[in-house]
Amino acid sequence: MLRQTTIIAAILASTHALMPSAPSRRSSSTTSLRSSLAEVEVAAGPSCDLLPADYGFDPLRLADKDLHLFGATEKNRDPAAVLLDYRDSEIRHGRLAMLAALAWPVQELLSPAIARAANHQGLSGLSDLLTATGGRSPSVLNGGLEMTTVPLFLAAAAVAVGALDMASLRLRDEQGDAYVPGDYAFDPLRLLPQGASPEAKLDMQTKEINNGRLAMLAVLGYVAEEAVAKAPVTEVTPQLFTPFFAAPGFLEHLDQYFAVASAAQRISGDEVARFFENVPN
Repeated sequence: MLRQTTIIAAILASTHALMPSAPSRRSSSTTSLRSSLAEVEVAAGPSCDLLPADYGFDPLRLADKDLHLFGATEKNRDPAAVLLDYRDSEIRHGRLAMLAALAWPVQELLSPAIARAANHQGLSGLSDLLTATGGRSPSVLNGGLEMTTVPLFLAAAAVAVGALDMASLRLRDEQGDAYVPGDYAFDPLRLLPQGASPEAKLDMQTKEINNGRLAMLAVLGYVAEEAVAKAPVTEVTPQLFTPFFAAPGFLEHLDQYFAVASAAQRISGDEVARFFENVPN
């Protein structure tokens, strides 16, 4: 049953991914999905792997367990619907983790300079926060969540996430069986061209999910590293956050190959004049 539900979810995802879907009534999702299982299995074959980033890795067998809020009110939900809900959650957590994986080290690199500038204006809130956390990002383990404007930021983030959840539920009701997990028709940079082939959509979805999974592991690594080392991750592993042009090896390379030019700049004007005087006409 799990293999069959994976196949039908794959067909749904590869057909409508990242594109606005036509509204349809969600009359009987379970009946529609079940009626298509036999046809999809014959067309796709027993080894269909069209579900984006599906590598058959589920050691805890979570796909067999309905842990969503929908399961509290809708008992014995169709496994296909449960699987799509898990995919929707994974995509949204991955997107949030990708933002956090970038914001975490960037704010640790920029906060000291911003704090010094704020101190000149008589605003010491950020400096107090950096002192309390030891220069680390505010978190449950690092502390600092109750200081300065951090609570306001967390409240705004919670409101934004709640609004996204409400939009997801609205799209789910409007689009019915055509709903694609994580598809909000939001692509301002046109990363996926209009009229892209199903293969291109599947490839884009796979890249997004894999990068989201990597970002979730990265953020977990940030948290564990700072909890153990009691120092910012940018200081514990500076090689990961240092621009290549500021790396010691790169600077040594420049010094080696541009030493002659640097020495020439240190020659005095009198020495240059004597050099040209000795040049034969």
